[in-house]
Amino acid sequence: MSSGLPPVFLINMVRDTERRRQMTERMNAIGLPFTVFEAIDGSKLDLANCRYYDGQKRRRYFGRDMTKGEVGVLMSHRAIMQRMVDENIPAAVILEDDVTFEPDFPDVLRALMTAKTRWDIVRFLGSPKIYRLGRRLIAPICGRYWLARIPGTHGGAHAYLLTNPAAKVLLARTEPAWVPIDTLQGRCWSTGLDSLVVHPCPLATDPAAGSTIEDKRFDKTLQIDGLDRTLYPLRRFLLKLGETIGKRAVYWGAWWRDGRGGTTKGPES
Repeated sequence: MSSGLPPVFLINMVRDTERRRQMTERMNAIGLPFTVFEAIDGSKLDLANCRYYDGQKRRRYFGRDMTKGEVGVLMSHRAIMQRMVDENIPAAVILEDDVTFEPDFPDVLRALMTAKTRWDIVRFLGSPKIYRLGRRLIAPICGRYWLARIPGTHGGAHAYLLTNPAAKVLLARTEPAWVPIDTLQGRCWSTGLDSLVVHPCPLATDPAAGSTIEDKRFDKTLQIDGLDRTLYPLRRFLLKLGETIGKRAVYWGAWWRDGRGGTTKGPES
């Protein structure tokens, strides 16, 4: 670690030179050292023969495959986690190349590394939508920032800090995977990881950057037929029911561990 900061890995496609330039300027401006990690190009993957993707399970519960881009992103994140394990890195920040930072983001990272509150993964989720069901402030970090717990299984893997043990868990859960990496991070009842957020969020996604994952991921067209298509509504219902029970159990099950609930806040105004 440098000056109390954990290692920071920036995922970037070789061809995305402009994104890399912008991110370099942004991180240099706030004094955040980082290492560029070459992203895996999902367009070159053969999903039918990818050891890290379980297409059969994916289609069973979602009726269609993940896109090649989604699997490529998952494999890129996974490769950094493998590096953390191989090099025995205690904790690291993983960033995608479409974020902007508050000037005090490095201070938040330093404070998290010495925080007394237990966490396995801290996700930096800045969208106001994640607070529509409320939030529970757990402990102050530094300045105006708090560690908080939110209900729900919110997506977004553009920025997070995770421990080495958490990396090992996510590695095991992605060999193979059937949900994107951000969805997996929200399934705490399945992984057993203690996932928190920082409120307010010290970074945000850059709306001008756009997504490198193809829009096909929003396509809801079913890619199944026969018995799988017949059973799909039931399987989907059971999946959603399990998710609802799981996320509520995690959120309220942590009530005592969070100091009898911390400070409950309603939706963002």
